[in-house]
Amino acid sequence: MRLLVLGATGGTGRAIIRQAGERGHEITAFVRSPQKLGSLIDRVTVRQGDPRSVADLQKVLPGHAAVLSVLGPPGPGPTTILRAAARSTVDAMEIAGPRRLIVVSAAVLFRDLGFLGGVLRHTLLKNVAEDSAEMEHIVMASRLDWTIVRPPRLTNGSLTSRYRAENGHLPGRSALASISRADVAHFLLGELEHGSHTHHVVGLTGGT
Repeated sequence: MRLLVLGATGGTGRAIIRQAGERGHEITAFVRSPQKLGSLIDRVTVRQGDPRSVADLQKVLPGHAAVLSVLGPPGPGPTTILRAAARSTVDAMEIAGPRRLIVVSAAVLFRDLGFLGGVLRHTLLKNVAEDSAEMEHIVMASRLDWTIVRPPRLTNGSLTSRYRAENGHLPGRSALASISRADVAHFLLGELEHGSHTHHVVGLTGGT
């Protein structure tokens, strides 16, 4: 498939680029700063633009089978990047296609992560949680074939292909869970290929 990736310069986006070629997919990296791709720039088609711009997205969408959004907030402070990009992406996709959208959100939004999960959601990760929740509302209200993936703390560990996925919950229900960015990328590409979780919010954790 030919895939449009938002957030390609981040850790998960770079893992997607590395793995996609091995699986026979073509990647278009839609980025604001192409130089941040480094040596990976030779593996992708680069289109420069702002993910918050409907017009920019409309120009690049034709010819792609799906959109993968692995955008992340710039830090723990106040942010609206996720909701703004989601609104633009949904609007552009509903005009120009394609219909398949997968976005990465945050496991802290699950309400069954115990006391620690609630503390994180209302303190350290409050801004990220609010922006992620708004992003999810926009995606779920769309007419697209969406999947929302909520991983916990992301690491730079290697690809293991051993992880657990569950609709509506984080496997293990632990706010201290983690998963490597490489394994998240592996799951995202597999979901694009098989579509096992369309119209679901999926919790994803590392381990067997």
